[in-house]
Amino acid sequence: MALPALATTSDLSARGVSPSSLWSVMLDVASCIVRGYAGSPIAETESTVELTGWGERSLTLPGLPIQSVSAVTIDGTALDADDWKLTDGSLWRLCGWGDELFPATVGVTMVHGLPEVPSSIVQLVCDLAIAGDLAASQGAIDPRVASERIDDYTVTFVTGAEAMATAMELPKLTRSWLRSSFGGGAGVVSYR
Repeated sequence: MALPALATTSDLSARGVSPSSLWSVMLDVASCIVRGYAGSPIAETESTVELTGWGERSLTLPGLPIQSVSAVTIDGTALDADDWKLTDGSLWRLCGWGDELFPATVGVTMVHGLPEVPSSIVQLVCDLAIAGDLAASQGAIDPRVASERIDDYTVTFVTGAEAMATAMELPKLTRSWLRSSFGGGAGVVSYR
């Protein structure tokens, strides 16, 4: 199941942008990019994740903030609700999760994310969608081009770590901010 976009066409209209036929696609793509770097759905949703326990008593759950946990399994066996406790975004268990020699696969079904998408995220998604729409409306362009001069025709390309694959690329500092704000990620089994 696809997650809803983190911004809407109404958000774009509120920023003085006239709708185009690509807006819903660009908002979906921008939302996927932002979620990917955040390692989290950002907006409140129910997810099932799998984590590996190596004997520690506390497992940090991805996708902060964690609102609630409804089910926990160890290697496919359901645990009673009194066998674990949710504390500060971590799942605690007195006898630990697996051990050093035999790790355990811990399945967690939880509601996490924010009840309302922060305005900074809405702005970021709108900015990316606008950049994507602009690139699409200009036709095929190479986002690696840093500058182009017509007289004595010259093209300068950005290379290495600064090269962009798409007009909707996020700078390194923005990617780091997203990851630190939303708690990284884990192997996601499913969204519901």
